Amino acid sequence: MSTQRKTSSTVAKAFAILDLLVSKNERGLSLSDVSNHLLFSKSTSHRYLTTLEELGVVIRNDKDHFCLGPKLIELTGAYLSNHDLRNESEPFLEKLSAQTQETVHLAIPSGNDVIYIAKVDSTHSVRMASYIGARNPMYCTSLGKVILAHYPTDQVEEITRDGLPARTPYTLTSPEALHAELDLVRAQGFALDDQENEEGVRCAGAPIFDYTGKVIGAVSVSGPSSRLTRQRSIEIGSLASDAASEISRRMGYQPRPQG
Repeated sequence: MSTQRKTSSTVAKAFAILDLLVSKNERGLSLSDVSNHLLFSKSTSHRYLTTLEELGVVIRNDKDHFCLGPKLIELTGAYLSNHDLRNESEPFLEKLSAQTQETVHLAIPSGNDVIYIAKVDSTHSVRMASYIGARNPMYCTSLGKVILAHYPTDQVEEITRDGLPARTPYTLTSPEALHAELDLVRAQGFALDDQENEEGVRCAGAPIFDYTGKVIGAVSVSGPSSRLTRQRSIEIGSLASDAASEISRRMGYQPRPQG
């Protein structure tokens, strides 16, 4: 039993380091940075980092800072190439991007966040600076709100229990306001992110369901607020909903008859 706990702790510490490096991967982190952020001793941090480096999961740059390594690209590529939702969604994401001329994302839930697993770039010169593998909170994104709208109430409350920090002046920061928003999302079939996650960016997203009726992901269209007015976002929300419905059917979802 003690060996099992020790092994679990070891894996958890390794992933804590990787999660930290994800957030700082552009410039990397020094050994002291990792130790201070995670409250690990320097000897522990060094042991984990050198092991991850030997495995190719972490690399060291010319400033002696640690960054994510190429092994993660290999692992991510293998995962994505075999991901049914991503594969089934591809033609519909391309079509939606062509219809809207904006950036399209496909995301799946992960804890309190959504993770991008596919992206089709806009044809415009001004594009979204997002990337596959990026995480964003559910409560302030269109992708996340359409997923939350189809979660059980107790699960939504669990996710919002630690508060809804304002990411922009437009973020919904009270549970009451979020619950009212989720009611609207369920009624209209799509969600808007009206500069709630990133100022100057609007998004419209719609939910994807599997054959059991469970929400398994979402598709969204994003663009600068100068181009995506609120009215245009609502129009795009309907297109996103159509695309999500097509993907859901590919995943075996059968809508229940009305009435």
